[in-house]
Amino acid sequence: MKQAILFSFFCGVFTLSTAQNKTPEVKLSGFSHPESVYYDKAGENFYVSNMAGKEAGDGFISKVSKNGKILDHSWVTGLQDPKGMVLRDGHLFVTDVTKLIEINIDSGEIINRIPVPDAKSLNDPALDDNGDIYFSDLSGNKIYRMNGSGEIEEWLSNVQLERPNGLLIMPDYILVAAWSEEQNGNILKIDRETREIIRLTTQGVGNLDGIQKGAQHEFYLSDWATGRIFSFDMDGNLTKILTSEKSSGDILFMEAENKLYVPMNHQNEVWIYDLN
Repeated sequence: MKQAILFSFFCGVFTLSTAQNKTPEVKLSGFSHPESVYYDKAGENFYVSNMAGKEAGDGFISKVSKNGKILDHSWVTGLQDPKGMVLRDGHLFVTDVTKLIEINIDSGEIINRIPVPDAKSLNDPALDDNGDIYFSDLSGNKIYRMNGSGEIEEWLSNVQLERPNGLLIMPDYILVAAWSEEQNGNILKIDRETREIIRLTTQGVGNLDGIQKGAQHEFYLSDWATGRIFSFDMDGNLTKILTSEKSSGDILFMEAENKLYVPMNHQNEVWIYDLN
């Protein structure tokens, strides 16, 4: 029987399982400080953003097959510190510090480097049903939105965003994985109509990075600082499902396989966990 320690908070329950941690089913190597993994369902390929070293323009995107073979290690080059990715109309959009990079996935060519006014540290993009792309600015405490015509607006600027990192778009709200600064960040819920910010957790969870929708009514969340991966619900109930290592980045959940893809920045690998 699993043993657990329960901590009751003002908002939600934090469950830390003492069961033995899962080990990765596969470790994909050969990357350079990978930050994010994105799956192109139509092309059946994965894209991995690599922040690489400290030299200007050494960041790149890798293209990986569905069975884990690196098809093109340096598929797109000449980036600074690429982080999150999202696909729209055959173009891959990548956040890259103060710019949004637009890539044609058929040719692998960069067709646009879109400067974002007043941006400081762009991080995670997410696509809504209207084709609008929302993307976070961690250092700027902002969320931007770009419409289908390429027009960018500052959608929300508020210190209550707690240095927003991962974004997940739902029909009526946006979920935010907050990094925070001097303390642990929380899971936030933003009403898309009123733009009201609500904390789903109140005591701080960690330096939150990736956020993904699970199979049913649950969600997955990564803590970069500790490597912990949580599941949570809309009541703010958290359960630790596994611990990787420090530097777990922008996770990807593949529902059909029930697998979690975790880019490990310091380890230069992508770890794949079978959640069955």
